[in-house]
Amino acid sequence: MKCSIPNEPKCIAGLLLRVGFGLSLLFVGLSHYMTFEGFKSMTMDGLGVLEPLGLVWAFVLPALMILGGALFVINMYKEIATWAAGLALVSIPVGMLIKPILTNVALGDMMGPAINAFIWIIVYVLVVKISGCCGGSCGTK
Repeated sequence: MKCSIPNEPKCIAGLLLRVGFGLSLLFVGLSHYMTFEGFKSMTMDGLGVLEPLGLVWAFVLPALMILGGALFVINMYKEIATWAAGLALVSIPVGMLIKPILTNVALGDMMGPAINAFIWIIVYVLVVKISGCCGGSCGTK
């Protein structure tokens, strides 16, 4: 298994972006589990009949972030990393923007956090796009 260090600027940027994004996603997922009671309350709050779904998602979302982030960092199982991280990230603005429909939360209160989540999604797309451009996969698929 030969692992080459990238020597082209685009490949260096891709490597650093992939590792930085993966670590960030991993750390956010771990943080959600470390502060689970508050995170669980936030995901369930105001969902009415959908509160059990919020509880389940409070367990699943951090796991997807940890799995996707770790796999991006080690550059293995790229399809699983892409699915896990993508599913976790796109569910965040969807969950935030459904709350004004189900509760009395103002849409304006949810827009800032939803836009922040879309920034994460944009970085995710860049990571997926730029990661496939360079060799040096260290023999992984």
